[in-house]
Amino acid sequence: MAAGSPLLWLACGLGVAAVGVLRQAWSRPRRHAARVALGWALLLAAVIAGGRQDGAWGISVAALATMAAAVAALALAAATAPPERRAPPRRDATTTPVADRAFGRRLVTFLLVIPGGFAAAMAVSLGAEALATMSGWAEADAIVAAVYMVPLAWAGLATALLMQADRRHQLATLLACGLVAAPLLLVGAG
Repeated sequence: MAAGSPLLWLACGLGVAAVGVLRQAWSRPRRHAARVALGWALLLAAVIAGGRQDGAWGISVAALATMAAAVAALALAAATAPPERRAPPRRDATTTPVADRAFGRRLVTFLLVIPGGFAAAMAVSLGAEALATMSGWAEADAIVAAVYMVPLAWAGLATALLMQADRRHQLATLLACGLVAAPLLLVGAG
């Protein structure tokens, strides 16, 4: 990698710009589809430019710049966000304290997203490995693809699960991943 590679600098700049555009688009009260699409297009362009310049290394460098910009944007948003205003909780002898109920909801969310999401990601990954093997891939290639797929699938599932407000939809998402992967796992195991 050359220190002054203009294409790599462009890839980093496109990644940072993508974060800025997406942050601006998502911070509006109403999502603006064209701006969101522009942000994702800039991110794709960053990956392509980094890849053209230095292959996987270039993509990694562009991703690092993009993630640094995302962390900075989130830190700025957290530091400048006004505190949430809530009415004091009403308590009587028959209600569970609000803090206890909130903790229970957070615990269920954690259990669904972390171990549940990981299990579903593993099922999808193993199903993909079985599909790759059935498609004629070499065993080593299929295993490596499955290993690389776990964090990607887990991140995607975690994002999807956290964006869903209803527990039924969260459970349905996890169940769908398992059901999609089950036939491939059964056929691949045979």
